[in-house]
Amino acid sequence: MFALVLLGLLVGFLFVLPVLVVLAVLRLVLGLALLPIKLVAAVAKLTVGLLVGLLALAFAIVAVVLVPLLPIVVLVGGIWALARLFRRRPVPA
Repeated sequence: MFALVLLGLLVGFLFVLPVLVVLAVLRLVLGLALLPIKLVAAVAKLTVGLLVGLLALAFAIVAVVLVPLLPIVVLVGGIWALARLFRRRPVPA
């Protein structure tokens, strides 16, 4: 009985081990073949992330600088509108 188990293991290893080796080599070859595509994708993802981050930072800086100035802009705009409203216009000839 023990000999049959050993024979089964031997036959199993004779079939399973080469299949596992072939699969490992295939995975390695495909991984190396697709490596440039993975690198380009990683660089593209990094570039897009940096661009989005810089745009968000610029928007935040603009918001932080301009939002406190809104009351001044409204006040100056109102004064300008009143001055324009009450300005004397020359009489057409």
